[in-house]
Amino acid sequence: MLTMSTLKKSDAEFHHGDLQAALVTAGLRHVEKHGLNSLGLRQLALVTGVSPTAVYRHFADLEHLKASVAKAAREVLGKMMVDALKAAPTSKTAKGAIDRFLSIGGAYIDFGIKKSNLYEIAFICFDSPDLEPTSPSPWEILMQSLVELNELGCLSDKNFKTAPTIAWSMVHGFAGLAAQGATGNSGETLASKRDVLTAVLKSLDIK
Repeated sequence: MLTMSTLKKSDAEFHHGDLQAALVTAGLRHVEKHGLNSLGLRQLALVTGVSPTAVYRHFADLEHLKASVAKAAREVLGKMMVDALKAAPTSKTAKGAIDRFLSIGGAYIDFGIKKSNLYEIAFICFDSPDLEPTSPSPWEILMQSLVELNELGCLSDKNFKTAPTIAWSMVHGFAGLAAQGATGNSGETLASKRDVLTAVLKSLDIK
């Protein structure tokens, strides 16, 4: 649990945007442990050891903070997908491309299972000022994988047009069910995870 001693710093110790980054990190950790509804600006000021005024200098309101934490949650997902790619086969073959595609889909589902509270906030649209682009971007990672499949002849030009929406919807939907514990025990969830990823390949006629 985050406490004042965990992140306590005076306002003066933060500079060049450090406070804003620290607040987002603290918010991310808090949501991961306690859920979205427990997040508040004053509570965040307490755990970071700064004044509420300092927090309000960086976030106009709670919506702005939640949007920033949601972006950070998407980046956690993106990093999990990147790590999965690094661990996947690297061969520039059809099988290698399919394995990499399955690996990022599997990482997306694992995000829902292992970080269910972050999954809850990651794709909520909040009313806030524009933020910097998500990096790494889960959407861009998906698109790069689909482009590779298309260039290797594993995915037709016709199916490529609808592939992003179909693949994302199927994986995101199952990840949401898994995040809510609706997919059974760990063994049942793992089996269903494989079935869903196989169904994505079949629905897009990837071969």
